[in-house]
Amino acid sequence: MLLMTGVMHADTVFSENFNSTYGQFSLTTAGQFSTINGTNVDVVGSNGDANAQAYAFLCRGPESGNCVDMSGTSGNSAGNLELTTSLNLAPGTYLLSFDLLGSDRGSDTSTQVLFGSYNTTFDLASDDITSGVVTNALVTVTGGPTQLQFIDLGANDNVGAVLDNITIASTPEPGSLLLLATGLLGTAGMLRRKFIA
Repeated sequence: MLLMTGVMHADTVFSENFNSTYGQFSLTTAGQFSTINGTNVDVVGSNGDANAQAYAFLCRGPESGNCVDMSGTSGNSAGNLELTTSLNLAPGTYLLSFDLLGSDRGSDTSTQVLFGSYNTTFDLASDDITSGVVTNALVTVTGGPTQLQFIDLGANDNVGAVLDNITIASTPEPGSLLLLATGLLGTAGMLRRKFIA
């Protein structure tokens, strides 16, 4: 008799791709995010007004639908985004994924990403569509209200990095991993005995 365990997978606790946000310039909210420190962002893509549609080309590479130009338009346009409502997370390890692309308009960008123990700055060339694409970065969270922030560190020039496809997922519990390891060892032992006999 073989000991079988369930398929191990991460459960998504947060997801935002901005496709349900109507694209416009100078926004102070974008999907589940709000701007801070008096900044704004532009949501661009095919689902939006004429300005948003004119810049749909920015949603390229791994991005599709609508996306966020982090630098916004006019005023204090170097966009700083944070979750409108902090995530209430249990202590543990989480998987953070997002697409952060270069501006595609000739300007380099610098964007800081903060979430739990994750604090990384991405300095992207205009044509860079790979260096800021993060998939399943392991992040330690102490628990309780936890904020996710994307901060444009570049010039206040209406040309920022492009953000899309943000997800946060929980990792399998250590007990589940132990159960999986035990099942695999048991299976290996039974197969070994079968081949020896």
